[in-house]
Amino acid sequence: MTHFAPECRKQPNPRGQNMKIVTKAILLVAVIMLFLSLVPAMADPTTPAQEKVIIYQTDFTSNPNWQTNNPSRYYWDAGLQKYHYLVQGGTGGYAFVPVDYDNGPFTLEYDWYPLRTDKDTSFQFGMGSQEMDITQGTNVLSMFPYTKYGKLMSLQVISSTNNKLEVNSAHESYNGPTVNFDDNQSYHIMVRYSKELQNADMKVSYQNNQTTVWSSYLNLGTELHTMNRLFISSVGFYGNMSGYSEGYIDNVTLYRFQDVTPVPTTEPPTTVVTTIQPTPRPTTMVPTTTKTALPWGLVLMAGMIAGLVFIAKKKDL
Repeated sequence: MTHFAPECRKQPNPRGQNMKIVTKAILLVAVIMLFLSLVPAMADPTTPAQEKVIIYQTDFTSNPNWQTNNPSRYYWDAGLQKYHYLVQGGTGGYAFVPVDYDNGPFTLEYDWYPLRTDKDTSFQFGMGSQEMDITQGTNVLSMFPYTKYGKLMSLQVISSTNNKLEVNSAHESYNGPTVNFDDNQSYHIMVRYSKELQNADMKVSYQNNQTTVWSSYLNLGTELHTMNRLFISSVGFYGNMSGYSEGYIDNVTLYRFQDVTPVPTTEPPTTVVTTIQPTPRPTTMVPTTTKTALPWGLVLMAGMIAGLVFIAKKKDL
């Protein structure tokens, strides 16, 4: 009778399995450390930043010399250091200042102090073309008319093709609650035009605490051209010819943002200026070769990873 020896099964080695787990863990940590060390190197140091470019600015501490056809109604108040306006329908009055504008995007900000706004009168200030007509020509205007809905805040845009768009703070216009402004209150006005998005928006805030009173926007669907001045105007306005809209503006700023590529933080190679002493014989100058510094951080990290891998393999054996 033939007897067979019982089959010998190789028992698992718990210690070996644990070492394999340790090896994998070490390798995983090493890979993560290498990835983290490479992240800064992968970042693009030339990502464009935004720089604010002032197109026009005045705080009226000195005479801004705005041009006007009615200096008794539109003038610089030296005592208050603000600019005075008195708009009356049918008079065709205006005040303006030329600006060096390149048909790009812009933001207009100013402080506004309405003193008197009679029924069916309006104050308007913004960017526009040489016509300075609130009913035609290219313009982006902040407007403050007294209508049947009360004293409203309004944004009006007339495109280069004479297409007029308007939104105001009446419920019927922007589907929000009707919001009115008050005379003898201080406001801060912001009007923006985006050439890229082809839209314009307006925000009215209380000047003392910057709390938003009302804001809205208009989709234009076109770019705007030929605007070259900031102006206050009653040209084209024929409302209440016996009433007035009177007040002051202050701290006018027209600006835009442009992309700026940051300068790399790597220091440029140092240039050494050498003075050559004259000798009887011609001297051949050997050009200096600038060596590029090694990324020692990455070299050290690679060495650490190699060491960890070597130790892990030794433990597995």
